[in-house]
Amino acid sequence: MPLTLPRVELRKQVDTRAGRGLLIAIGVLTALALGLFMWVARNDGAPLSAALAVTTPPQGLLLPVLGIITACNEWSQRTALIPFTQEPRRLRVVLAKLLSAAALGTIAVALAWVMALVAFLILAALTGQSLNPDPDWGQLAGGWLTQLIAVLQGVAFGLALLSVPLVIGIWRVLTREVK
Repeated sequence: MPLTLPRVELRKQVDTRAGRGLLIAIGVLTALALGLFMWVARNDGAPLSAALAVTTPPQGLLLPVLGIITACNEWSQRTALIPFTQEPRRLRVVLAKLLSAAALGTIAVALAWVMALVAFLILAALTGQSLNPDPDWGQLAGGWLTQLIAVLQGVAFGLALLSVPLVIGIWRVLTREVK
């Protein structure tokens, strides 16, 4: 498969208002969560693993929506005919959507980790705790894999139902935590 299709799909995710707004929302919510974490841990400090864990809820909430928008945003705009007429083999278009969603999800998770590391370093400097981050590589790999699966599930749900509001509603009902 040529790299043109994934590059086009990636550009469509970033160029649309919905995609750009969602990426901004992911970044802002992650920063707010880390700010709250720093406020709570301002006296005693906290390990890097705690800062990394704080980034998971905002990412887990919005990254599947990124996959959903990737898969079915074109169907609501009636522009879905364009990629399928330019590339009549649907599997290639679907694979391009999967690759671009996975790439953008990985970038979002990596940026959240960088934000968590910066928050940890600032918190360590303020509290005088050890600056040894010593990341848990298993936690990092598991966190990335969890978010990647969530993004790909969002793409799969989107491709199955082709309606952004419907898929987001069903996704939230199916993934709701029982309390």
